Amino acid sequence: MGLGVDLWSKEWAFHTLRQGGHRELIPNVLEFHTTLNPGALFGLGAGKTEVFLIASVLALILVVWMFAHSPAHRWATHLALGAILAGALGNMYDRAFVGLVAAVHDAPGGRVLRHYVRDDNSGGDVVLLREYPPTADQVPRTVTRSAADALGRPVGYVRDFIKIPTRWLGGRDLWPWVFNVADVLLVVGVAVLALRLLWERKAHTVPDKPELDVPPGEP
Repeated sequence: MGLGVDLWSKEWAFHTLRQGGHRELIPNVLEFHTTLNPGALFGLGAGKTEVFLIASVLALILVVWMFAHSPAHRWATHLALGAILAGALGNMYDRAFVGLVAAVHDAPGGRVLRHYVRDDNSGGDVVLLREYPPTADQVPRTVTRSAADALGRPVGYVRDFIKIPTRWLGGRDLWPWVFNVADVLLVVGVAVLALRLLWERKAHTVPDKPELDVPPGEP
């Protein structure tokens, strides 16, 4: 269910708000702001799609192994692993299937960055660039193949749209990052799993037995 909510919410956010869209839900508490992240957490490792996909597969194998080796009665552990699995699959889907190229354009308000789905099926020396997410009534940009190649190969992007504003005092935004439902599932799942492991470690810790004060001469 978590994976379905993540993928649906991303589709809804980007089809409703488009790229760079903004909507305030609760003033100074919660807002939507659509961004495309080519990297991992906090934008690290931008463009390393293959590396992230391999890391995601390894993480999924580890989660499945932990599922198989955890007792059935540990429901909290299973819920945490399920959340981690759903979050990893959600962002893994984006990196595998949301392959885009980026281009900067002049606009009335200044230069803007836009991301496109590259369509090489037009034939000839022409490539169509459809602004993400593409729609049926959208008019694509037509560029030469050499100009499209200059933009680089498509890169897998993770779709983020949840923003917690932290500019309460009118200064610098203390938390500028934008995230998604998959990130929430990952963070909550890892936190619950860590607390569960700490609890089990504490429960299995045996206190040192006090030494008996045996009077002299007694065995």
